[in-house]
Amino acid sequence: MLSRAGALNHSVESRLYRQGFTQPAVRRLIAWQILLTLAVLPAGALFFWIGLWPLAFVAGSLLATFNFYFLARSIQQILYVKYDRQLLVSMLFRFYGRLGITAVALFLLIVWCRVPVVALVAGLSTVVATIVVWGGARLFEQNAKEA
Repeated sequence: MLSRAGALNHSVESRLYRQGFTQPAVRRLIAWQILLTLAVLPAGALFFWIGLWPLAFVAGSLLATFNFYFLARSIQQILYVKYDRQLLVSMLFRFYGRLGITAVALFLLIVWCRVPVVALVAGLSTVVATIVVWGGARLFEQNAKEA
């Protein structure tokens, strides 16, 4: 089972590398978020009969992963690519475009579909959980190297 998870992680990270995530730490963080979202997808599908809570959690996790992926990609471009005014305007336009898409998605989920907001926010907070676990793992690796 562990080797399958390792193979899936390697597959996701290699795909991210081909998509331009050349910084190992950023790539690993995004990969962990994607893997977490892939893990909750079947759970949401299996437990949909309970109510809207599992589906709202999955929707929040998908929205968070979508935004986190593109935010990390944009930040990586800003930090590691030489850019000019046109690229900056393009990045701002894409950022606010994604923000608008997310706002429409949240509006539709909350108002039109009437999903539980707590479950939706819990799904959105998977990014925070991923960052905390990723930071803890990096700290543990650093302490292990020093010892």
